[in-house]
Amino acid sequence: MKKQPLKYLRYARTFKALAHPVRIRLLHHLMENECCVSEAKSCLGISQPNVSQHLKILREAGLISGIRRKTRICYRIADGRMHDILKSLLEGES
Repeated sequence: MKKQPLKYLRYARTFKALAHPVRIRLLHHLMENECCVSEAKSCLGISQPNVSQHLKILREAGLISGIRRKTRICYRIADGRMHDILKSLLEGES
């Protein structure tokens, strides 16, 4: 079996990060506002450790980034393509 080029591994990591409904909801929320873990917890209705795990996956895939604001880290979409992808998905809903 041939070794896959690195770009395909990056693509797979991106698709894996998008393969969970909570992460898609989180990205949808981040399209409008940056938020910290406590805000995401309230918005999504899931536990803080669960939010942190989803944020970690999105961050490792390079889809979001965090910026420290005093004692909190606020997250925002880092990959501009996510806006287009999510907008396209959401507009396709009936």
